Amino acid sequence: MRSLGGRVRRGLAHLALLLVVGGAASASRKQPGAALPELAIALDAIRTERLSAHITTLASDAFEGRAPGTRGETLTVDYLVDQFVRAGIQPGNPDGTYVQQVPLVGYRSAPHIEIEAAGGKTTLTFVDDYVHDLPALRPTASATGARIVFAGYGIVAPEYGWDDYRNVDVRNTLVLVLSGEPSRPGSKAADASDPAFFAGRTRTYYSSRESKFAEAARRGAAGILVVYDPDAGRTYSVFQTLAKQEGFALAAPQTGATVISGLMTIGAARRVTSLAGRDFDALAAAAAQPGAHAVAVNATADISVKSVIRTVVSRNVVGRVAGADPRLTDEYVVYSAHWDHLGKDPALEGDQIYNGAIDDAAGIAQLVEIARGFAALPRKPRRSILFIAVTAEEKGFLGSRFYVQHPLIPIAKTIAAINLDSGNVWGRTSDVTSTGHGRSTLDEALAEAARLQGRTFVVDPLDDGGLYFGSDQIEFAKAGIPAVFPFSGSAYVGKPKDYGEERWNAYSAKDYHQVTDEVRADWDLSGAVEDARWLLIAGFNVAESSARPQWTRASEFRRK
Repeated sequence: MRSLGGRVRRGLAHLALLLVVGGAASASRKQPGAALPELAIALDAIRTERLSAHITTLASDAFEGRAPGTRGETLTVDYLVDQFVRAGIQPGNPDGTYVQQVPLVGYRSAPHIEIEAAGGKTTLTFVDDYVHDLPALRPTASATGARIVFAGYGIVAPEYGWDDYRNVDVRNTLVLVLSGEPSRPGSKAADASDPAFFAGRTRTYYSSRESKFAEAARRGAAGILVVYDPDAGRTYSVFQTLAKQEGFALAAPQTGATVISGLMTIGAARRVTSLAGRDFDALAAAAAQPGAHAVAVNATADISVKSVIRTVVSRNVVGRVAGADPRLTDEYVVYSAHWDHLGKDPALEGDQIYNGAIDDAAGIAQLVEIARGFAALPRKPRRSILFIAVTAEEKGFLGSRFYVQHPLIPIAKTIAAINLDSGNVWGRTSDVTSTGHGRSTLDEALAEAARLQGRTFVVDPLDDGGLYFGSDQIEFAKAGIPAVFPFSGSAYVGKPKDYGEERWNAYSAKDYHQVTDEVRADWDLSGAVEDARWLLIAGFNVAESSARPQWTRASEFRRK
């Protein structure tokens, strides 16, 4: 998972207060196929021992952290193709193969930024003060004397009457913007913010880094840095790790003059604006007010980036189960999970391999076993199912982005996407949930599948909505395909009420994107099995339904 974001796990005491879909979870859990006898053989095919074998293999040191363009990729792709063949999955590429080639550009960059204002100078230190998410993809790139502009949140959203770039030309400028998006008070006392303005407490896609980068690039900015407070969350530290490694981008012509797009610490932003005689905190406060506009900081930046570039052909692994209804077999439900992780770092002392056991060997294992379940069905669903193990999610959802730009199945024939990332390895839960709840009617399919298992589907927000933009489902959503990002719940069966929250918080703090994300002897994969069965039921029902899933009116991803 590229960004764990503000994932919050909730205990049983809080869950008792939540609005839920379906009845209370059954005291005695339903056996596989009890509610849907026709799926019994598919559900029974998903077994703990198989999940364990997949995770153990993919997260082993022999696979070297599964980085794109490495021996680890070769081993991973070969393994997944072999598993699809063994499971009876048909090739997913119309050319008769199990792979889709994904051309990438790899880069290792050394950026330099020097600021000058009021006769003084300061140099920003790479990694400590700022990191790049994407530099210009050429050996050298530079912008000299670039004006510095503070552009609020870096958002242009006409439907909300918001334009941070109003009446300002940011060509050849270094743009500094805040993370997140603006809000305004709600009309009801209980509302922290107005739900009709940038969706209130739920983040919209405008708040994402990708949206802010794209807006600045469209306007010809020389660079854009999104300001984060490293003490307020792990986002900046995660990108510090990524910035030290080889980055990747799709091998496509770059447009615009942007030299660097990245993140900046709030301390560095304060230093830059202070050099120019401005108070960053005052600028930030003003940016949230109606009528806010970009402000020239009266400082300039010299930006240069030197990069070592290479071209790589990575691969998505694709498998297919054909639908049974001749009228609907050319329509598809997609399951996705990313096979890649962060590879290995020879600069580290001791353990150098980012094994990525939970992120996302666990999700890939579930994908393979869901595929096996569908292949085992005597009667296949009416629509077809496509299984995509995508590359380079950790580098910016590149495999899924390439897929929707070069789909093997027409986008108009792809009716839904279910993404699996970071599976539950700590036991069964009586509840399940999803991030970005309420964006599409796919949530109804997840809720019904949970009910059939005797589980509860929690509709209370898992987070502020930002996690929905943090894995491959976002690329399908941007293409107009209703997409969900499901999760296990927090109410662990037979465990103390805070067990789930403690486990996920410990993983986030100690193991996420670290070399310690490894297979553990105390794992209990019964929950991962039950979740995979849940998602098989949900996908089967979607593939059977006469009606396609739809975006809700509130979703920004509705096809126009």
